[in-house]
Amino acid sequence: MLGCVNEKLIENLKSKETAAMRRIMYTNHRRMLVIEEKVLHDLEKFEKCAADRDHDKRKAVAEVRSLLDKATTASKKKDSKIAHLHKEVAQFHKKLEIADDKAIARYKMSTEYKDSLHMYGTKSLKTAIKMTKEWLVDDHSEINPYEFDKYKKKCRAADLATQKAKVTNH
Repeated sequence: MLGCVNEKLIENLKSKETAAMRRIMYTNHRRMLVIEEKVLHDLEKFEKCAADRDHDKRKAVAEVRSLLDKATTASKKKDSKIAHLHKEVAQFHKKLEIADDKAIARYKMSTEYKDSLHMYGTKSLKTAIKMTKEWLVDDHSEINPYEFDKYKKKCRAADLATQKAKVTNH
């Protein structure tokens, strides 16, 4: 009988050990599941943050690209406008070379010409084009009626000065 009790005790102990082992294994398994779940949750959080960061980066890059595209198209437009203005100025300079000296003198005496010398960039180009268009059309000069009176007065003053110089020299 004693052997039977010992066997029962041994079986009982074994069953308790197995139960304890099972509990330990179960708790370890639960802990592992909890840890695994926590790691997965952290990984999802990290991926979401990374995706948000990537989205923000992509958005920022897209904004910079659009601004760059706008700037390049604007500069291309500006460059083409300036090139067109330079072309017009070159054409009018050719006409100036052909024109007679009086037309050039009238052009240079105008106040708008003097004002255009003090402007820079496209403003001066536009003013120069405007003035050359007003004063020199085709191969002949066109006199601006508002500047014509000033031109006449200056010519008269110059003629009077030369006549006085001739009289005083004789």
